[in-house]
Amino acid sequence: MVRKWAACLAAVLLFVTVGPSARAAAVSARAYALVEQTTGRVIAGADMGERLPMASTTKIMTGLLACESGELDKTFTVPPEALTVEGSSMGLQPDESITLRALVYGLLLESGNDAANSIAMLLGGSVEGFAAQMNAKARALHLNDTHFANPSGLGADGHYTTALDLARLGAYAMKNPDFAQIVGTRRATVSYNGIANARTLINHNRLLGSYDGEIGIKTGFTKKSGRCLVSCARRGGVTLVLATLNDPDDWRDHAALLDQGFSELQARPLLAAPVERRVRVTDGARDTVAVRCDPAVSAALRAEETGQVAMQVRLPGKVEAPVRAGQKIGELRFTLDGAEIAHGDLLAVAAVAKAPPRPNPFVSFFRGVGAFFARLFGQKNQKSVASRA
Repeated sequence: MVRKWAACLAAVLLFVTVGPSARAAAVSARAYALVEQTTGRVIAGADMGERLPMASTTKIMTGLLACESGELDKTFTVPPEALTVEGSSMGLQPDESITLRALVYGLLLESGNDAANSIAMLLGGSVEGFAAQMNAKARALHLNDTHFANPSGLGADGHYTTALDLARLGAYAMKNPDFAQIVGTRRATVSYNGIANARTLINHNRLLGSYDGEIGIKTGFTKKSGRCLVSCARRGGVTLVLATLNDPDDWRDHAALLDQGFSELQARPLLAAPVERRVRVTDGARDTVAVRCDPAVSAALRAEETGQVAMQVRLPGKVEAPVRAGQKIGELRFTLDGAEIAHGDLLAVAAVAKAPPRPNPFVSFFRGVGAFFARLFGQKNQKSVASRA
C-alpha cells in the first residue's frame, strides 16, 4: 500500500514539474528554446540540446557576418557561379552590381539562396571559405553544438544546430543594429540589374505585424528539417527570442510560447535608491570623488527571482585626476544564480581638476640659498662702491 501511494505521488510530481527542460503539451516542435535576449538565459524549452538541421535559419549567421563586415554599403558584382543553386531566390542576375546591404535584405526577407552564395563568395572567397568563417564565429559565441556546411541552409552532412544554440545566436544577432533593422522590415525595394528600387522583397516572417511586439527574425524549411523559425519580440522592456526546429505549427507555437514568456517575466527595478560610493583621487584638487549609479537599472525577472539577485560593486582603489563629471569610474554587477543579468555604471558626480604642481623642496632650497647669496654679495658690492666714493 505504501509503495502504491509513493508511486502515485511520484507520478503527480513528474506531471507538475516544469522548467526549461519540460515540454509544454501544446507545443508541436521537435525541439524549442525560449531565451531572454539580454542574457541568453533559458525561460522554457524542450530537447534544447538535440542536434538537428535548421534550414534557412542558417542565414541568421550569414546575415550577421555580412552586417559585421563593415562593407554593407559597398557595391559588389554578383558572381555568376553563385546563382547555380536550388531553392528560394531573390532573383539576382549574373554580374549585376548591387550593394551588400541589398543582398542581406534579399537573404533575410526573401531567404534567397542566391544571395547567400553571393555573400559567401564575396566575403569568404568561396562557399567553403565562408562556412569556415561561420564556424569560427559559432565557436567564438560558444555555440558548441552548431556546425555549418554552407551559408544557405540546404541539407548537407555536418550542417546542424540545436534549439538552444539557435535561440542564442538569434539573441546575439538582434543586438546588431543593422541586422535588427533588416529582419524587422516587412517590405523593401532594392535595385534590379542597375535599376534603382525595381526589386521588391517581402519578409516571410508572418509574425511581423500580426504578433504584438514582434521585431524579427527568420524562417526556414526543407523536407528534411521541417518548418524552422526563430522569432524575437519585445514588450514592456522585456525582449525574448524563441527558436523552434521541425515544428509543423510554428506560428501558433511561437505566439503561445512568447505569451507564456511575457506572462512570467517583467522588467523589474534592481535598485530602490541610488547607490553612492567615494573613490580616492590621486594628484587631484580634491582627495576623493563621489560616484553614483541611478536606480533606473532593471532586468527581466520572474516575481520570485527579485529577492535572489546579488549585487557586486566594482570600483578601482583610486583614480587619477583630472576626473570629468559623468565619467565612468566603476560599475554595479547584478547576478542571478551566478550569471550576470544586468549592470549599471558608477559615474563621477562632479569634476575633479588636477592639482597644481607642487614645488620640489630641493629646488626651493637651492633657489633660497641662491637668493640669499645674491642678496649678500649685492650688499657687499654696494658697501665697496660706497667706500670708494
